[in-house]
This record gives sequence, C-alpha cells and structure tokens, in this order.
Amino acid sequence: MGIKMRINPVYQKELKTSVRSFRTALILFGYNGILALFGLFAFYVTFEYDSRYGGTVDYAAILRIYAIITAAEFGLVLFTVPALTAASISSEREKQTLEILLTTKLTPFQIILGKLASSISMIILLAFSSLPILAIVFTIGSVTLKDFTEFMLLIVSTAIFIGSIGIFFSTLLKKTTSATVSTYGVLMVLGLGTLAVLWAIRIIVEIKMNQLSAGAIYKPDPDIGNWILILLMNPAVTFLSMIEAQIGTGSRVTDFFGHFGTISVNIQRYWFFISIILQLVVSFILLGCSAKLLDPLQERCCKKKRRR
Repeated sequence: MGIKMRINPVYQKELKTSVRSFRTALILFGYNGILALFGLFAFYVTFEYDSRYGGTVDYAAILRIYAIITAAEFGLVLFTVPALTAASISSEREKQTLEILLTTKLTPFQIILGKLASSISMIILLAFSSLPILAIVFTIGSVTLKDFTEFMLLIVSTAIFIGSIGIFFSTLLKKTTSATVSTYGVLMVLGLGTLAVLWAIRIIVEIKMNQLSAGAIYKPDPDIGNWILILLMNPAVTFLSMIEAQIGTGSRVTDFFGHFGTISVNIQRYWFFISIILQLVVSFILLGCSAKLLDPLQERCCKKKRRR
C-alpha cells in the first residue's frame, strides 16, 4: 500500500489558486530574467572588459556578484513577507470568511500553518528557482554546494521567522493595515532597533568607565557583556555572518562585535546556526500564540472576562 501524504487544505487551496495564475509565471520569468541579465553583464565586465582593457581578471568580483545576488534575494524576503503574511488572517476577517474557515475540521494551528506556508511559498519558490543563476560562481570555485545549502536554509528560516510575526499581528489585530504596519515596525526594531540599543548601552558603559577611571593614563574599551546577544534576533546580522564565512570578506562582523566587547569564541563561530535556531524557536512560539488567539473558544473566554 502506498503512503498518501496529507497536505494542509488551506495551503493546498491557496497554492492551486496562485500557481494556476499567469501572474506567477510572469513573476518567475521576470525575476530570474533580471538576475540572469545581471549575472551575464557581471561576467562580461569581469572576464571580457577587464582582460581587454585592464590586462587582468579580477576573480574576486565573481564572489561579489554572489554576495550582491544573495543580498537582493534576502532583501526580497525582508520587504515582501511582512506584506504577504500580515493580511493572511485579517483579510479573512474583513471578508467575513474567517467564521466559515473556523467551522471546518481544521484546528486553529493547522489554519495558521496553512496560511503561513501559502504566504511564503512564492518567496521560497523564487529563491529555489534562482539557484541555477547563483551557480555561475561554480565556474571559478570558492562557493560550494554547502554554501548554497546554508543560503537556502537562511531564506527559509528568515521567511518563517518574519512570516510568524506577520501572522501573529494579523491574528491579533482586526485590520490588515494595522497588522502590516505593526509587522514592519517590529522588523525595523529587529534590524535597526537592536543596533540602536547596543550603541546606547555602549555609550552609557563608556560614560561610567570614564567617570571611574578619571585621570588614569590607560582607559579600557567599553564592554557591554552579553547584551550583544540580542543581535541573534537580527536577520541582517545573521545574513552578514553567513556571507563573511562563505566568501571571506575579512573580519568585518568580528570587528563590529569588537566595538561592543568580547563574546564567546564558540558563539561567534556558530553565530549563524545559533541565530537561525533561536529565530525558529521564537517563530514556533508566535505561531502557537496565534493559534490560541484564533481559537473561537479562547476568544469567547476573553470576551467574558472583559465583560466581568
């Protein structure tokens, strides 16, 4: 007997609707067409133009092409996923179809997972479809299959992480606009807010150290301790740590950490994987909270408590 895989009905319905549309094919063609043109142009500049007029070929430029393409795809996830997921539940509520969805045999958690999967599936599809274009760096080596695997792991985990934030606000708030603004706001806090907090703590520590060591010849650099670990929740730092390890861009991330003090060598070495695991754990917690908020029984209990 064959094993029949059960696909989430919500995801299956959304997937059929999106895949059958001409818009999906057009997006795939346009996105990969632009990346392919960029890659071909970069190859021409690197091997044809530089060798003809400069006399040398800068092979490191190919690695920069890889970094730029992956950064573009990562940026696509950061700016697109919030808009897609923030409307997943709130739009059903606005169309007054959420009650019908809740009357099905699906549990609230299954509905949440289906909405998340359908929202981020296009982004992940775009990332996987661009792998042949990224593979142009195989012609000169340096970037391996392991690096590609890490990049796809980053794209999928970041999409789930940001998507879970969007799903949470989409469930918590009634309006799509409010959910979208809140999701982008949290993303700004994770990206820029964590850096601002670290710099503020560093300035405070530096002021206190200057007061304590007033008149001393040697003044030690400020160390904010484990506060730097909040950057594990910053997707941009996760991406930069991956790129630095893959293409050897020097020690820019390491030098950046040095401005705030010292951290464990093992944490710094495995920063990429620790960050992904932590973000996935937070994602699971947010999805669980979203399922509870979506549960009709839970919602009724909350309303009764408010009346009391």
